[in-house]
Amino acid sequence: MAIAKGSLMETETFLMLAVRLNYVTQPQAELTLSLITQISKMLTSLRNKILSTQ
Repeated sequence: MAIAKGSLMETETFLMLAVRLNYVTQPQAELTLSLITQISKMLTSLRNKILSTQ
């Protein structure tokens, strides 16, 4: 689970870097950033459910 969360945060970092370097615009990145936030919440929820059943 931690690897998936780390990879997700790495993706977010690269996306923000792409915005800073003007490879994509902030509006273009917004949908992906929103999806990253949703996936992060899902991973946290899954982790908590797994830990609560042990």
